[in-house]
Amino acid sequence: MIRGDGGKLYDDFRDKQVVAIGWSQLAPYVKPGCSREQLFTRYQELEPQTKPGTVRSGASQVWRFVNEMQKGDWAITYSPSNRTYLIGKIASDFEFHAEWLEDGMGIARKVKWNAEEIKRDSLSDATRNTLGSTLTVFQVPDFAVNELVQGKKPVSDVVPEVPVSGEEDEVVSNPLRD
Repeated sequence: MIRGDGGKLYDDFRDKQVVAIGWSQLAPYVKPGCSREQLFTRYQELEPQTKPGTVRSGASQVWRFVNEMQKGDWAITYSPSNRTYLIGKIASDFEFHAEWLEDGMGIARKVKWNAEEIKRDSLSDATRNTLGSTLTVFQVPDFAVNELVQGKKPVSDVVPEVPVSGEEDEVVSNPLRD
């Protein structure tokens, strides 16, 4: 999932067939294969007044966009004003676009967007909840991607919880069952 600031980049993403992130001061220094620590250090040098937690979060999102996302991966973005999602396949490696820096899109990847926009209200609660992060770049669980791609809601509208290691699920009989 790639979010623009308040969804303002949704139309640009669709029209230019891209997903992109800003970090305009950091963008010219980003290279494929750079480490999170290198990005963290550079970000601190460029913005020394920024809190370390903010620097780490931002550098990690840039790193994920540049190094973890790959051609063929699904890309998703959201328009809060339209309450719709776009989903498409990433079609390029990371590209630096100096001409888009002022628009908050200096770090970009080409995307082949699906023609159909997906209405937020048509999704299950579980999928809507996973898509609600405020981070600019985050990974969406497979069940949510499947619902967006295939329109198939999860069997349960509740996101399954992973049991704590070493604890077994206790089977409880339902006394109201027929």
